Amino acid sequence: MIRSTISEAARRGARFRPAVACVTWAIVSGAATAHAEPVKSDPAAAEALFKAGRDLVKKGDYAAGCPKFEAALALNPSAGTMLNIARCHEHDGKLATAWEDYHRARTLNRETAGDARKRELDDIANQGIKDLEPRLPRLKVVVTAPPAGIEVSRDGKDLPSGAWGEALPVDPGKHEVSARAPGRKPRTFEVTLEEGKTSTVEIALEVDTTPPSKGGVPVWAWIAGGAGLALMGVSAYFVYDDLAAIDALQKNCDVSYNGTYCASGYDYQADNRRKSLDFGLALGLGSAGVLALGAAVYGIATAPRSKPAESQGVAVTPWVAPGAAGASIFGRF
Repeated sequence: MIRSTISEAARRGARFRPAVACVTWAIVSGAATAHAEPVKSDPAAAEALFKAGRDLVKKGDYAAGCPKFEAALALNPSAGTMLNIARCHEHDGKLATAWEDYHRARTLNRETAGDARKRELDDIANQGIKDLEPRLPRLKVVVTAPPAGIEVSRDGKDLPSGAWGEALPVDPGKHEVSARAPGRKPRTFEVTLEEGKTSTVEIALEVDTTPPSKGGVPVWAWIAGGAGLALMGVSAYFVYDDLAAIDALQKNCDVSYNGTYCASGYDYQADNRRKSLDFGLALGLGSAGVLALGAAVYGIATAPRSKPAESQGVAVTPWVAPGAAGASIFGRF
């Protein structure tokens, strides 16, 4: 039922004015009015949420109260709840959104039971629309000589051609208009809308004369790959020679608690130096080879291509053979 200050004002013949807009937060005492209920509606829960939102908003806590109205509307749409949502958006400065909410409230009000109640809510919605009309920012998007296949969007949403050239209500603040078309340079415009003002964005897409990318792997990537493979191969040789030096030491020398004894005439110092030198060279050259191969893979993977990405790829396969080791690069480009 309606037992609000608005009802009292209606009985007294008072007119709704922005100066007393604060009383509209008590538009209705309940969110559920008589109307055709949608599937999965929950009038009891909607009523509780509406009351909770109304109490919060009366305390000035719009951030917590307004979502309660939104939840109530989802559970049981009604003109009264929609009017309060409109006031929430108006309070947040979303004038075009609030304007749309008032129009939706009028539509929902068709299902409200009782002629007197319906007229009262219609009066509130109509007054809200009337008060917002002169404050609405509007945005006009003008497309000059639109090329075939052009796509225009506003804030990420498609703007159909039928809307071009029309000054449409939009919330105040920053907005983005984008346009693109085959063979044309894409454009993006940023515009800041102010209350009561109409802004115009004019779009004329220029022909894109940028030559298409030929693609292909840069030369430095192939050079890095070749150098990496060569370094890995040389590193593998020193690994093999290091293992040979260790094997010779183990065959010709015997380590015991009393010391190390080597076969007569065997130059263990030479193989010992050889082992240490081979290890250092293998480690240094191998590390350099890995870095060079990594740079090559990066250059190949990030090179521009003319074929679909699904048919492209790159792989590095290590290999080891008696006395040698390395890696191979394979790819589709």
